[in-house]
Amino acid sequence: MKLLKWLWHNRWMFRSIMSSLYFNFHYLPFNQAIHLPILLYKPRLLKCRGQIRIVSDNIKTGMIKLGIYEVSIYPNNGIMIQNDGGIITFYGSCKIGNNSYLSIGSNGILNFGANFNATASLKIVAYHNITFENDVLVGWENTFVDNDAHQVSYTDKTKPQPKPYGKVHIGKGCWFAYGNYIMKNTNLPDYCVIAAKSVLNKDYKVPNCSLLAGIPATLKRTGIYLDKSNDIINYPPIENHN
Repeated sequence: MKLLKWLWHNRWMFRSIMSSLYFNFHYLPFNQAIHLPILLYKPRLLKCRGQIRIVSDNIKTGMIKLGIYEVSIYPNNGIMIQNDGGIITFYGSCKIGNNSYLSIGSNGILNFGANFNATASLKIVAYHNITFENDVLVGWENTFVDNDAHQVSYTDKTKPQPKPYGKVHIGKGCWFAYGNYIMKNTNLPDYCVIAAKSVLNKDYKVPNCSLLAGIPATLKRTGIYLDKSNDIINYPPIENHN
């Protein structure tokens, strides 16, 4: 009975087993690939260039799950991965939900710290450098981009021209609520909370455990963090006034 329950709960793994096998043995050294640490669900692999690395002393099956069906209000269409030659590094467990997209440029660097969790509709465009420290939680429809895609220049050529790219660094334990845009040059300290529909685009010299919100995001409050001790909130029943 326990085996049947396990098979039913993990039935998603069997749908894309061939893609997972290819992906692991294409990218990882044999002593890692044999454990199938990366499991893909409904993957669309546009390009499989560059490198994917796992830096961890504890390699186990399914420690990295990409495209799994997490949130029912988004399409159950897995994950798209396009790697034009960059490097993706996982430093531990990672879970990215359905309707997500990873685009890595030829010189792009994308680092996932341990225990990274993005629930659904994550979009990452890493053509320069994007780094997440450990224990980052990303809500629905968040977009991380480290470049402008197009060069913007000043008409006055005597001025230093703006760079169309900039590193994105996310501190450990940060939580991104729904629908944020994180742009080039963003640098966040540890344990920050980003309110829904905010835009980040600079080095935020704020204390750890800060709340940022707005377009562009500004400091709203300090001394606040994501409390993971009770992830499922038990809301009280609605009172019957009839």
